[in-house]
Amino acid sequence: MLVRNLNFLSIPKEFAKVEVNIYENQSIALVYIEGKGYSLVLKENEDIDSVFLLKTDILPTNVNDHADRQDFINVIKMLLDRVYGVADIKEYEKQHQEHVFLRLMDMLNEGTEVEMISEETSKTYTDIEKGFMKLEIDIMDNKINALNSSVSDVSTNLQSTVDDIEENKWGNKIRKTIDQNNW
Repeated sequence: MLVRNLNFLSIPKEFAKVEVNIYENQSIALVYIEGKGYSLVLKENEDIDSVFLLKTDILPTNVNDHADRQDFINVIKMLLDRVYGVADIKEYEKQHQEHVFLRLMDMLNEGTEVEMISEETSKTYTDIEKGFMKLEIDIMDNKINALNSSVSDVSTNLQSTVDDIEENKWGNKIRKTIDQNNW
């Protein structure tokens, strides 16, 4: 019988959410899921357009020297490109992805304009919760597949090595026989 405790999939009962207006009625919300990562939500007129999950251990208090920082900023850039790709505005009026990233993190860090969302108060919470559970399961599946592939490679290599050894033994026996009989 296999027993698995799924507590590792559970996430906090409340998330901290901050939001920045990007252009007209479009905004980017950053939701911090303690111990799991973040969710970036592109919204238009309060309707969710896109949701991205970022599994990372970046803390709002320490964003400068983290390996995932640039990847995080690139996701924000992708969202900004979606907004500005259809907008007819001058380049200097567009917000820069790194400034948006730093502003969102500062808002979380300073506690300004932070909204606590839960399952009862926000549909976004439920979407993120299900998304992170699916992400964790996908990560486990990838690790299992990688392990199975490694086991298969080792098995194949081992069989090849055994075949080579047996072939060498027969080759050596034939050589000895030939050498002994001076053929």
